[in-house]
Amino acid sequence: MSIPRHILLAATLAACGSADAREALVTIDTLPGGIPRVTTAAPIDSGMWALVHERDVRPAEGEPGELLNPSDLALADDGTLYVVEDNPVVVNVYGSDGRFVKVLTRAGSGPGEVSSAWIALRGDTLAIQDPSQSRGTTLDVRDGSLISTRVTAGRYWHPIGIDGQGRAVARMMLPPDSTTGPRQGYVRFAMTGEVTDTAIVPERAEPAGLKQWAVGEGGRMMFSRQVPLRPRGEHAVDPTGGFVTGWSGEYALVASRNGADTSMVFRRPFTAEPVTASQKTDIVEQVIAGFAMNQMGVTEDMLRKAFDPSAIPDQRPAFEGLWVDRAGRRWVRLSSADTTTVRLDLFDRDGRWLDQLSVPSTDWPREAWQPTSFSRDRVAVILEGEDGLPAIRVFRIVRREG
Repeated sequence: MSIPRHILLAATLAACGSADAREALVTIDTLPGGIPRVTTAAPIDSGMWALVHERDVRPAEGEPGELLNPSDLALADDGTLYVVEDNPVVVNVYGSDGRFVKVLTRAGSGPGEVSSAWIALRGDTLAIQDPSQSRGTTLDVRDGSLISTRVTAGRYWHPIGIDGQGRAVARMMLPPDSTTGPRQGYVRFAMTGEVTDTAIVPERAEPAGLKQWAVGEGGRMMFSRQVPLRPRGEHAVDPTGGFVTGWSGEYALVASRNGADTSMVFRRPFTAEPVTASQKTDIVEQVIAGFAMNQMGVTEDMLRKAFDPSAIPDQRPAFEGLWVDRAGRRWVRLSSADTTTVRLDLFDRDGRWLDQLSVPSTDWPREAWQPTSFSRDRVAVILEGEDGLPAIRVFRIVRREG
């Protein structure tokens, strides 16, 4: 059974280019339960979307608002930028012109104070998840006044988002449960009041093979690290809905209202990129080179014994990061051995593959886990400049006229 595509697509496709030609690239099938599955053979807006560098935020050394150790950020639709600084933890505010405006918070454990912070923005309200104090706080960004605070969840250092119902959504640790399959938990809290609830997002079971590199000595494990390039579940909070999730071992993504249901599946053709033996060795060398040897008494010899290149999969995952902007567009960061370019697939709210964008790796964070904040028509990332000092780069999301 198929959904009549002329009803679903004609109105939006006719606005630009040949509607018939673009429509022919999109197939919509119906899965059991009436779930639409959207497959796009090639980008329907190929070459029409771009990320245009708008500005950098980088106050000079010694000036107010100097970036020292930025760890998270939130971008408003008007271009205002909120940045978490560590040691001490505060939230700084920068105007749409990049100039420092004020410090919004104070470090501490009192009302409205923070000792760790992941942030997200909706209108004039900033949500802060403080995992070290297991609490969520909301502030009015106009004057920094406290709106509400409540107990949430601790120990999970991870970016947060705001869903379509205006709730802040933060990852949480779930207790072991042998009666269920793999799953990820989230705590959700409204911008006002103290009520919280949880969402459980099922995940696919781990594929066979070594999952963790364990580093230790004399039978004592000191820490473990996930083996690189293993497929895993990727999640994004949708500011126009619930979640977008996917397992990176294949290119099929799921839109969900509550994390457990499926409202849409969308995908595009994908051929996995092979990983050679020499590439596996290079990956191990990069991991070792990036490790601070003075941590916990770990030596290079211990790392080399633990980091077995043969545990790395023989092919790369399809993607390594997901985001949803405030217009509901879905952004997928592809996994690639190319270290010079970051590639992003762009999908619309209807699940159609619009375009693939390329950004020089000098302009985008190397690791997909590093904080990235999308507004409706902009995106901001934290970078390290050539001098080793941090900067925040803001891009405008632009659709060129065809």
